Amino acid sequence: MSAVQAREAGTPGGVQTGAGGRAGAADRRRGGTGRTVISVIGPDRAQAETVAEELRRRVPHRQFVVGAGPDIADGVVAVTGGDGVTGAERDAAVVRAVRDATGGCVLYTGSSRPCCDGPGVTVVRWGRSRPGQVDGPARPGRDGVSDPVALDELAETVSSLWVDVPRWLRDARRADVDREERVKVAVRLSAERIISDLLDPSSGGPDPADPVGADALGELFLARLRCTVLEQGVEWPRVRGGESVYSGAGGDGVGEGPGDVGDGGSRDPYGGEEPGGDHNRMLLVLVASAGAGVACALAAGRLAGPVAGVVAGVVVALVLAVLRWRTVTAERRARRRARTRTRLRRRWGVVVAEVVSRLRTPRAAEALVLELSGGGLR
Repeated sequence: MSAVQAREAGTPGGVQTGAGGRAGAADRRRGGTGRTVISVIGPDRAQAETVAEELRRRVPHRQFVVGAGPDIADGVVAVTGGDGVTGAERDAAVVRAVRDATGGCVLYTGSSRPCCDGPGVTVVRWGRSRPGQVDGPARPGRDGVSDPVALDELAETVSSLWVDVPRWLRDARRADVDREERVKVAVRLSAERIISDLLDPSSGGPDPADPVGADALGELFLARLRCTVLEQGVEWPRVRGGESVYSGAGGDGVGEGPGDVGDGGSRDPYGGEEPGGDHNRMLLVLVASAGAGVACALAAGRLAGPVAGVVAGVVVALVLAVLRWRTVTAERRARRRARTRTRLRRRWGVVVAEVVSRLRTPRAAEALVLELSGGGLR
């Protein structure tokens, strides 16, 4: 193996250093086919070309170049001869230089005692005896470097040491998309459970009919939704208009429908609105209580005299008025509570949709591209 081949294979004298050199080398390496480039070197160029051609057929997703330099090569396969071949010391020095420069090297040799066998050097022997035979010196005349069993082992070794970068990036992008979809689905499902839990009447939480209680429910919802997003390993996104817009039951108009009316009105079953519904009910309560009091006063006056009749009528009217007032107030509060729950569910649904649409999961493919552009992956 000559000194020129040693420099081409990545000896210390031919290695570029610094971030600029690595970035330039990575750009040149990916600027062509984009495939992982493996350099095949050796003292016998014919053997190196034979091995490279066989590897091209066995490993189609790599690019094998005979004598490729360190500026384009991701890995190096060194091909040496069998037993009795001279220059073993020189070959060992070259292999060690390649290993030190690139971090690893595959030695494809026919010698029973490889010239270099240590950390960072993967040895694949050709010309070995088959199972059942005594292992002895390689017989180059039989198969030589074209030994199919050894070439299959070499192809498997190359595939395990140097990844198929384009396929790796495609798999990473596909995994990024799958993870983002899984995160969005998980956030949606968790948000639905949070909404159902907070708006459940039996949950014992703040009363949504009270503006303070509605604000407290909004803060609880945002806090639990934030925890759900962070549990997925995703940063909390910036929502439109800030978080305070969606925190309470204030009239911001988000998610309000034609059936969401004020406390002084009620919703008509056919979609219209009945202005002053609660006031009309209270007026009817007063009229009915007064009528009941008058009737009771007349009946009691005939039996016990006018004074007793007046007292009985007033008491009956007051009792009926208080009972009917409490009933109407409870119904009004229940309607307000139901309307507030509906409005909060709609508004929180808007928040969930916006948060999910703005989620940005960390992408492994982008990190790999940045690493490759910086020459970090070899």
